[in-house]
Amino acid sequence: MVNVMVALAPGSEEIETVSLVDTLRRGEFIVDLVSVGDELEITCSRGVRLIADKLLTDVNIDDYQLLVIPGGAGGSEFMRNTPEFIEFIKDFYQPPKYIAAICAAPALVLHANRICPQATMTSHPSFFSDLDEKYRSEQRVVVDHKHRVITSRGPGTAIEFALELLAQLGSEELARQVAEPMLCAGIDQRFR
Repeated sequence: MVNVMVALAPGSEEIETVSLVDTLRRGEFIVDLVSVGDELEITCSRGVRLIADKLLTDVNIDDYQLLVIPGGAGGSEFMRNTPEFIEFIKDFYQPPKYIAAICAAPALVLHANRICPQATMTSHPSFFSDLDEKYRSEQRVVVDHKHRVITSRGPGTAIEFALELLAQLGSEELARQVAEPMLCAGIDQRFR
């Protein structure tokens, strides 16, 4: 099965974070919620407190096939400004591993640190102009197979984004099996 690290920092977007962890676990991916800071308990962008499974300093980079970075401006800025996390991403981002980011994270974490600079990405509309015009897309979920990067727009696309992660690193059938009992109206036809 696929082992996934979902990064978490003060100010991370809670809908995106919880939707990702929940949906991926429904697909039987093994998911660790990892705090980029010094504390396991994190206060997210709307005041919801989440408890991470591990601290970044306690993880083994080789344990994961997928790194997911939720958005939220505050969380993304925190991650962008944490050199240890940026170094972790750069060390992690080796074939065949995938990176996924949503909302502010594609622009503030990946693009700002020149991580996968030629990958086609999307982001929350508030940060869309921060992405390189040549490599940006307004699609709800963007999969760049060549660069092994998957991005999405925001809280309203979080479940669709998580289902795409299941489809890309598992199978489309797995994504359909997870989506059906969740009653995912408006989700890509192939997941229904």
